[in-house]
Amino acid sequence: MANVVEALVLGFKTKALRIYGRSSRSEFWYFYLASLLLLGGIMQLHQVPIVGSLIQAVLFILVMVCQFTAMLRRLHDCNKSGKIVALPYALGLFYFLALFPLHGLYPELATKLLGTIAGIALVSYLLILYFCMQPGTSGNNNYGTDPLDPNTVAQDFINPQHLQNKEYLGDPWRSFKNKVAKEKEAAAHPEQNSQAKVAVATPQASPEKKAKQVKHRKK
Repeated sequence: MANVVEALVLGFKTKALRIYGRSSRSEFWYFYLASLLLLGGIMQLHQVPIVGSLIQAVLFILVMVCQFTAMLRRLHDCNKSGKIVALPYALGLFYFLALFPLHGLYPELATKLLGTIAGIALVSYLLILYFCMQPGTSGNNNYGTDPLDPNTVAQDFINPQHLQNKEYLGDPWRSFKNKVAKEKEAAAHPEQNSQAKVAVATPQASPEKKAKQVKHRKK
């Protein structure tokens, strides 16, 4: 079980951009509540002259991204897909982008439409928080090992196939790393690579063709 400091380090640093793997309830909720307090402080930065609004916008986006990925991992811990997490964030983004254009072009329609969008976003967000309150899967699931099992090394699974392929366990990027290593090796020894290409490009004569060539030379 993660404590407050560990949850903050995981949420804002180690797993900040990690959209795969699992997060326990304690890890998520310590991080989530702390991020809400941080957002409250960020909202006051607009009072700083000149650069206050810019700093506020950058920090707000960073915290929201960390919250988004944390919700994904929390749902993964319950063996649920995290795709639903994108719904309230996408609706919220659409709300703010369409707010002024809709009020300027269609003032009567804007209030109803934006109100409906805001309502759906709020309900879906609360539903996600409800899912985040549920206990995680005991043992391995499709997204990783049990984060509360002290006897199991933490391993994140990008997809369920990694449960059957032991070579991927603990390192979901193994195939990508192998590809990069081969490309580096080829770049370090270009002469070997060119020889291999020439050998492949040069067709080998068939036995029948070789026999005809020998007869032609004898004549």
